[in-house]
Amino acid sequence: MIDTHIHSDTRGLEDLELMAICLDAVITLAHDPFEMKNVKVWEAHVEKLLINELERAKKVGLNLFICVGVHPRAIPPEIDEALNKIKNEYVKYDKVVGIGEIGLEKNTKEEKEVFIKQLKLAEELNMPVVVHTPRRNKEEITKIILEEIDTLNLKNKNIVIEHCNKETTKWVLDNDYYVGLTIQPGKLTPLEAVEIVKENKDFADKILLNSDCSSNASDVLAVPRTVLKMKINNIKKDIINKVSHNNAVKIFNKKDIK
Repeated sequence: MIDTHIHSDTRGLEDLELMAICLDAVITLAHDPFEMKNVKVWEAHVEKLLINELERAKKVGLNLFICVGVHPRAIPPEIDEALNKIKNEYVKYDKVVGIGEIGLEKNTKEEKEVFIKQLKLAEELNMPVVVHTPRRNKEEITKIILEEIDTLNLKNKNIVIEHCNKETTKWVLDNDYYVGLTIQPGKLTPLEAVEIVKENKDFADKILLNSDCSSNASDVLAVPRTVLKMKINNIKKDIINKVSHNNAVKIFNKKDIK
């Protein structure tokens, strides 16, 4: 099993160890731990993931991978400098597997400009993209996100739209992108995720599971708990394997993710 979206820097070693016991791998993403008053603050956050978090993961035997990017709630004033840092330095780290998490929160002009720049960067680098959708106005902003992606005519289809609900899952699948189902209080329960998988079983190769473990209320065992619920609900083994493991290996395409 692979948890495709966590924020390991917000969790203690005991949580990372528990993940190591239950999961084959996890992916931690850049996010918004504090206000990015300047690019140096953002750099400190990303470099903590690239250095400190890998060291912490190694201590407990956790197979940790990283996505780097600029979260819509954490845009530094010197955005172009940040993107150059991603392109010329951060993506060269061996454990970096994608660009993220990026996206829209309130759909401001600045957010949209930064989102588009990062989509183009991922296209240039031929890397997967992990896209945030907000808790508020999720349906409205998800539609905008999908429209913005489509207007760019990207060749890169390894785009994961995160935190989908029952309704937005359909839209993402219709646009041939990947669905990220987040099992977390306030998002989806394990049984709600199971129902979405059952309803979209013909598109099982386009669905991923994650806990979004962060400083918010979270369940570090969200992915294995959901897999257990899928077994109890008689979902076929090959579908379970796809949504909980194989799709992540395919998308993030790193030999150590297995």
